[in-house]
Amino acid sequence: MIDEYLLALTPVVIGNGRPLFRDAGKMKLELLGTRSFSSGIVLLHCRLQV
Repeated sequence: MIDEYLLALTPVVIGNGRPLFRDAGKMKLELLGTRSFSSGIVLLHCRLQV
């Protein structure tokens, strides 16, 4: 079981897109921290809440 996630968000402007986790159920995540980079990428550190 995965209990922590590191998600990298890349800012891209497009008309529409496909969900990355389309088949995943809803999860409650607790944000543990963020880190911003000069390129615009944001790293999110999250933990699954039970």
